[in-house]
Amino acid sequence: MTDDHAKDAKRGRPPKGEQPMSAAERKRAQRMRDARAAIEAIGDEQSAPLRALLTMLGRVESSEPARQSAQRAWAEIGRRYGFVTITE
Repeated sequence: MTDDHAKDAKRGRPPKGEQPMSAAERKRAQRMRDARAAIEAIGDEQSAPLRALLTMLGRVESSEPARQSAQRAWAEIGRRYGFVTITE
Protein backbone atom coordinates (compact mmCIF):
# COMPACT_ATOMS: atom_id res chain seq x y z
CA MET A 1 0.00 0.00 0.00
CA THR A 2 2.97 2.32 -0.15
CA ASP A 3 3.45 4.56 -3.13
CA ASP A 4 7.07 4.40 -4.34
CA HIS A 5 6.73 7.54 -6.44
CA ALA A 6 5.62 9.61 -3.44
CA LYS A 7 8.78 8.63 -1.54
CA ASP A 8 11.16 9.58 -4.36
CA ALA A 9 9.67 12.98 -5.18
CA LYS A 10 11.08 15.91 -3.24
CA ARG A 11 8.80 18.50 -1.75
CA GLY A 12 8.74 22.11 -2.80
CA ARG A 13 9.14 24.02 -5.99
CA PRO A 14 11.41 22.43 -8.59
CA PRO A 15 14.62 24.30 -9.50
CA LYS A 16 14.52 26.59 -12.55
CA GLY A 17 17.75 25.25 -13.97
CA GLU A 18 19.68 22.03 -13.68
CA GLN A 19 20.15 22.41 -9.93
CA PRO A 20 18.98 24.73 -7.13
CA MET A 21 20.64 28.12 -6.72
CA SER A 22 23.23 28.58 -4.03
CA ALA A 23 22.72 31.12 -1.26
CA ALA A 24 25.09 33.56 -3.00
CA GLU A 25 23.17 33.24 -6.28
CA ARG A 26 19.84 33.85 -4.53
CA LYS A 27 21.23 36.93 -2.78
CA ARG A 28 22.69 38.26 -6.05
CA ALA A 29 19.31 37.82 -7.74
CA GLN A 30 17.62 39.64 -4.84
CA ARG A 31 20.04 42.56 -5.13
CA MET A 32 19.40 42.77 -8.87
CA ARG A 33 15.61 42.82 -8.29
CA ASP A 34 16.00 45.53 -5.65
CA ALA A 35 18.18 47.65 -7.95
CA ARG A 36 15.68 47.29 -10.80
CA ALA A 37 12.78 48.21 -8.50
CA ALA A 38 14.64 51.32 -7.31
CA ILE A 39 15.34 52.41 -10.88
CA GLU A 40 11.72 51.85 -11.89
CA ALA A 41 10.51 53.77 -8.82
CA ILE A 42 12.20 57.01 -9.88
CA GLY A 43 9.40 59.41 -10.71
CA ASP A 44 6.72 57.04 -9.43
CA GLU A 45 7.43 57.16 -5.71
CA GLN A 46 3.77 56.90 -4.66
CA SER A 47 3.39 53.33 -5.90
CA ALA A 48 6.96 52.18 -5.21
CA PRO A 49 7.65 49.50 -2.60
CA LEU A 50 9.30 50.58 0.64
CA ARG A 51 12.52 48.72 -0.15
CA ALA A 52 12.90 50.70 -3.40
CA LEU A 53 12.32 53.97 -1.56
CA LEU A 54 14.97 53.06 1.01
CA THR A 55 17.42 52.24 -1.78
CA MET A 56 16.75 55.65 -3.29
CA LEU A 57 17.58 57.26 0.05
CA GLY A 58 20.93 55.49 0.03
CA ARG A 59 21.93 57.11 -3.26
CA VAL A 60 21.42 60.68 -2.05
CA GLU A 61 25.07 61.76 -2.46
CA SER A 62 25.70 60.43 -5.97
CA SER A 63 24.20 63.33 -7.99
CA GLU A 64 21.70 66.18 -7.96
CA PRO A 65 18.90 64.16 -9.63
CA ALA A 66 19.53 61.36 -7.12
CA ARG A 67 19.23 63.89 -4.28
CA GLN A 68 15.91 65.16 -5.64
CA SER A 69 14.68 61.60 -6.04
CA ALA A 70 15.70 60.85 -2.45
CA GLN A 71 13.75 63.91 -1.28
CA ARG A 72 10.64 62.63 -3.06
CA ALA A 73 11.21 59.17 -1.59
CA TRP A 74 11.54 60.61 1.93
CA ALA A 75 8.34 62.63 1.44
CA GLU A 76 6.52 59.49 0.29
CA ILE A 77 7.77 57.46 3.27
CA GLY A 78 6.64 60.27 5.55
CA ARG A 79 3.24 60.43 3.88
CA ARG A 80 2.77 56.66 4.23
CA TYR A 81 3.72 56.52 7.88
CA GLY A 82 2.42 59.92 8.94
CA PHE A 83 5.53 61.66 10.23
CA VAL A 84 6.09 64.21 7.45
CA THR A 85 3.55 66.78 6.35
CA ILE A 86 4.06 68.32 2.93
CA THR A 87 2.92 71.87 2.36
CA GLU A 88 3.32 73.63 -0.98
